[in-house]
Amino acid sequence: MDPEARRFMWTVVADIARRKTSAIVLTTHSMDEAEALSTKMGIMIKGGIFQCFGSSQHIKNKFGTGFVVEIKVRSLQESELESVQKNLKIS
Repeated sequence: MDPEARRFMWTVVADIARRKTSAIVLTTHSMDEAEALSTKMGIMIKGGIFQCFGSSQHIKNKFGTGFVVEIKVRSLQESELESVQKNLKIS
């Protein structure tokens, strides 16, 4: 959705929620969007099973620890290095 359409949808959802006569179920991949429009959130995994349900702060505390990235780098052989230099035209 473009930003203008998204803001319009947010306004519509917020107006419906303010009346408190209906329940609204939203699905999104955006934590910002979920925080802006929801009081409670859930994380569903494969098969539609709830992994977690609660406030945005509860979910952040439980799952917001970050990522671990492991990178392995091997050294280039002399001939490989020369080939890369020729391809990049480095002198």
